[in-house]
Amino acid sequence: MELLQEFIIEEVNGAIYNELWNFISSDNIVRGTFECSRFIVMKLGGDQFIIYRHVLGMQNVKCRDAILIAKTFLLKKINSRAYELRLPDIQNVFD
Repeated sequence: MELLQEFIIEEVNGAIYNELWNFISSDNIVRGTFECSRFIVMKLGGDQFIIYRHVLGMQNVKCRDAILIAKTFLLKKINSRAYELRLPDIQNVFD
């Protein structure tokens, strides 16, 4: 959970919130990656994501901290941070 907390604090902000939200919540995007400033969110299917740190210059890394997380839980965590920051236009998780 420490990695998730770092991701939420560092990456959820007004500049990226809508793009990140749309990537995670979209049913049209089945697989792909979303690059934030220090983390990468990888979509494995409609409901599962892997979040890990973006490490530059280390192509042969064998092991890297990562977290597997469900879509709804991730959206709730993102919105919690958005409410803390009082961001405008916060999306509804169940739309």
